[in-house]
Amino acid sequence: MALPAYDIVVDYISEGDVANLLRGYVVVNGQKIPFSGVAYGRFGGQNVSPSLSPSARKKAQKVFGDVGEFEEDLQLRLVRGDFGLKPGGEKHSHDHP
Repeated sequence: MALPAYDIVVDYISEGDVANLLRGYVVVNGQKIPFSGVAYGRFGGQNVSPSLSPSARKKAQKVFGDVGEFEEDLQLRLVRGDFGLKPGGEKHSHDHP
């Protein structure tokens, strides 16, 4: 079964040496489903590990049905760069002097 169309917005990215923390949300049917995650990868390619809070999982289940399929699709889309960055989104660098 095909998932409903949704958009991904990333509104926070930390800039680490090996991994970046990220936070964002999915917009589907006029509602927001928040997620957080870790983006990492220097050797073997890029990867992103998104996670949903228990309340976000409940929202996702109501909209998408199979939360596992949704999480896999979200991960693939994040890896491909299929998301928007919120203008003025917060960024933090770990390259402190």
